[in-house]
Amino acid sequence: MSEQPLLINSFSLAILHIDADGFFASVEQAVNPVLKGKPVVVGKERGIATAISYEAKARGIKRGMLLQEIKKLCPDAILVPSDYEKYSLFSIRMFDILRRFSPQVEEYSIDEAFVDLTGLRRVYHCSYGDIGMKIKETIKKELGITVSVGISLTKVLAKVASGHRKPDGLTVIPGKEVHLYLKDLPLEKVWGIGLNTSAYCAKLGIHTALDFAKKTEDFIKKCFSKPFYKIWHELNGRSVYPVNPEPKRNYKSISKAKTFEATKEKEVVYGQLLENLDGAFFKARRYGLCTKKLVIFLKTQEYQDRGCEISLTDYTLYSEDVIPFLREAFDHIYDVNKLYRQTGVFLLELTSVEMLQYSLFRNPLKAEKIERLYDAVDKLKVKFGRDILQHGAVLNKKEKEKRNQKIEIPVLSMDV
Repeated sequence: MSEQPLLINSFSLAILHIDADGFFASVEQAVNPVLKGKPVVVGKERGIATAISYEAKARGIKRGMLLQEIKKLCPDAILVPSDYEKYSLFSIRMFDILRRFSPQVEEYSIDEAFVDLTGLRRVYHCSYGDIGMKIKETIKKELGITVSVGISLTKVLAKVASGHRKPDGLTVIPGKEVHLYLKDLPLEKVWGIGLNTSAYCAKLGIHTALDFAKKTEDFIKKCFSKPFYKIWHELNGRSVYPVNPEPKRNYKSISKAKTFEATKEKEVVYGQLLENLDGAFFKARRYGLCTKKLVIFLKTQEYQDRGCEISLTDYTLYSEDVIPFLREAFDHIYDVNKLYRQTGVFLLELTSVEMLQYSLFRNPLKAEKIERLYDAVDKLKVKFGRDILQHGAVLNKKEKEKRNQKIEIPVLSMDV
C-alpha cells in the first residue's frame, strides 16, 4: 500500500536552501585550477584534515584524520594550509549572487543560505526549479565552485531536499511529494534532530522522518519539547522558521587568527599579524562596525600566548589607523628566541559606524581619502579575492616564505 500525501497543495511558499559542496577545498581548487579533480586536503598547518575535496573523500579520506595517516592512505593527496579570509570572501560573493535573485536571503553559515523564492516564478517566467538551476549555474560560472540546492515549502524540507543529491545536485520537493522524500529518511538526518533524540524516538516506534511527521499534534506536544514541535510543523509543510534577511550586527567582538608553519622570522610573524588586522577590519566594515580598542596576540610552538592591548583616541574602521601603534605593540611581546605558530587580533568595544564621530583634531580631507581608498580596496577584494591588493609588509612576508620553502609541485605518486 502506497503512502498517502501529507499535503494537497504544491507550493504555498518556496524556500531554497543552498549548500556549497566541500566549500573550503572547492575554493582552493577554484583559485588554483591545477588542483581540480585531485584529492585536496585543507589543514596542512594544523596537522589534521579540516576540510576535504570530494575526490579526497572518494579515496577514503575523512575530516579529522591526521595528515600522516592521509599520506599513507593516499600518497598523492595534496595538502594545503587553511585560508579563512579567502573562504570568507568567496562566501560574500556567493551571498551577493543570491541577492540578485531574491532580496530575502539568510546567511545561515559561511557556506549555507536560505532564500525565499515565493512569488518569483512570475518575475523570472519559469519554475522554482529553473530559478534554482540559474542560481547554480551563475555561482559555478562566476566563482568556479559547485553547490547543492534544495527547494520546498519550509526551511526543514529545503534542507532535506539539498541533502538528497550531493554534490552539485538540485532537488525540488513540492507539497504533494513530501511524503516520498521522508518515508526512507532516517530521523537523525532531519535538521535539528540528533542521535539522542533519534534513539528516544526509536523507543516510541518512530524511525523515519515520515513516521515523525504523521504523528498527531497531541502526541508531539505530549512527548516532545517546543523545538521538536516546530520541526514537526515544518515537516508537514507549515513554515514556522521564516527566512531572516537581516545581517548580523550584534557582534561584541571580531577576531581573526591564523595558524602557520612555526617560524622565528620576525617579519614573517609580523606580516601574519598584519593580515589578521586587515581581515578583522574588513569584516568590521562589512557589518558597519568600528572600534577604538583591540588586542593582539602571538602563540608559540609550545602553545604559550603573549598579548598586548592597543587603545586609540578615536573610533576607526581602518587598519591604517592602527598600524602606527601595531609595530610598537608587536615588538613589545615578540621574543627572538621563540618559534611562533599563530597570530591573532581581537577588535573590542564595537559600535555602529552611524555613531562614529571623529575628533576635532582629525584631518577631514585625509579621512575622506582613506574612506575612498578602503571602499575601493573592499570592492576589489570581494570581486577578485583578498590577495588582489596587500599591504607592503604582507608582501615582504610572502617573499621570505618563498625563499625559505621548497617549491611544491602537485605530482601524482609523489609527496607534496
